[in-house]
Amino acid sequence: MEPATIPCKTILNPTGGFLGQGFTHTINLYRGCALGNSLCGLYCYAQWNPYHVRGRTWGRFLDVKEGAVHAYCTHYDRLKRLGEPKPIRIFMSSVTEPYPPQERTLRRTRELLEAMVGRPPDVLAIQTHTPLVVEDLSLLRQLQRQCDVRIHVTVETDKPNLPASFPKQAYSPNVRIQALHALRATGLDAVATVSPLLPLDDPERFANELEQACTRVILDHYLLGDGSNEGQRTNRTAFPRLLREAGYAEWTTLKKFHEIVDVFRNAFGGHERVGVSREGFNRPRDSKSE
Repeated sequence: MEPATIPCKTILNPTGGFLGQGFTHTINLYRGCALGNSLCGLYCYAQWNPYHVRGRTWGRFLDVKEGAVHAYCTHYDRLKRLGEPKPIRIFMSSVTEPYPPQERTLRRTRELLEAMVGRPPDVLAIQTHTPLVVEDLSLLRQLQRQCDVRIHVTVETDKPNLPASFPKQAYSPNVRIQALHALRATGLDAVATVSPLLPLDDPERFANELEQACTRVILDHYLLGDGSNEGQRTNRTAFPRLLREAGYAEWTTLKKFHEIVDVFRNAFGGHERVGVSREGFNRPRDSKSE
């Protein structure tokens, strides 16, 4: 996939809705997603955003925003000017992957993190589906000394492979869990996001494995968290049908989801380290979870 460059006039976008209780802004340095043809692209709600897709096929394009660092610094200075500083609590990213494979050469996320060291937000939550975030460990630790940094790594299942009817996973559960271990070992707030919950081979073992790897966990189901009423966006995809055809019909229900939440609460020792859907993503960091 050959990325295209697009101009960027603003990068701090006011947020609301699902993320509105915990965050003031979202940042998306890319438009589209290089992982769109993998398993997570099957149910990704961002594919239904006409502003980002613009008639293109999800998973076949990646736009790179040029000038994002300048836009961030300019907007930051305006929000934090003396006399009337405004809070800046950032969720990155809400509709794209901040660490696609192309980040290894483009370094757009790293460039912005370097700028944030001089202009730190109040909160920065980075939501990623890849283990590439560990390449910025030293920079993230430096930023952590100045603001509340949370690194969310998505691990939706313990299954290394789903049936052949499903797209392959971009990164195995194991390598993403290892990334969580590396983040937590350096003192960062490493958050596993089981979002959306996919079928599990061994829920108890998976919950205990994540308990050792992360500081906190957030569980979500597409019926709760895809940004539409009763999962209408996800139901427009082949995902629920493929689950039923593969014998996983119970995993399309909230009954099964709440059973898994209870398994995780048991493994994590209660509610403090286990968040659920909107409340979980927006919950302030709790020092008890460290």
